[in-house]
Amino acid sequence: MSKLVKTYALSDQVCDLLKEAIIKGELKPGDRLLELEVAKTYDVSQAPVREALSRLKKEGFVIHYPHKGTFVSNFSKKNIEEIYSFRETVEPLAIERAIKNITEKDLAELSEIYEKMLQAGEENDLEELNKTDIAFHTYIYELADHEFMFKVWEDLSSASNRIWYLTNQIYFEELDEVAKLHKPILDALYERNTEKCIYAFKVHMKFVWEKIKYEEKFS
Repeated sequence: MSKLVKTYALSDQVCDLLKEAIIKGELKPGDRLLELEVAKTYDVSQAPVREALSRLKKEGFVIHYPHKGTFVSNFSKKNIEEIYSFRETVEPLAIERAIKNITEKDLAELSEIYEKMLQAGEENDLEELNKTDIAFHTYIYELADHEFMFKVWEDLSSASNRIWYLTNQIYFEELDEVAKLHKPILDALYERNTEKCIYAFKVHMKFVWEKIKYEEKFS
């Protein structure tokens, strides 16, 4: 929590900074968030902090207990299953729409993202791997040209990001293996093969979920 706010709406930036700290595990589940301490950390008044915490509560990143305070929320196995099962339902639609709109230039962009992802995996760079993984799927949602679905994806990607950082020690023994799971998706996009692409995506999702669902840290 060392970054300071810049110029856009203070409550929005405090929200973004706190969300980033929660996603990356700098603020851990169960940590208490005191308005005054957060305000001092970011050199702002308590009003924008209060607004930011209210937003984070609505988005599920924090939980408020009357007479106790505000704390970083945790994920249960049920929460994670709901996120993954919902994504398995939504993303095939994004893929179907994306394939109808995809161009050779788009494929080249996705290939470049994949190569960066693969390099990050080979270099054991979890942060870059996460960044490129999200960028790969975000590009597909952008190609889908569906504003409401893209907004849903923004919420999903935030939650997925947080799960990523909470669980990376569980299933990231070989980071390049995670990156390589995207190759069949990319190949199917080149072929404009919707069914094959959706199947490859579901294999990718199943790989992650199978690792998480037996982890005892999630009840």
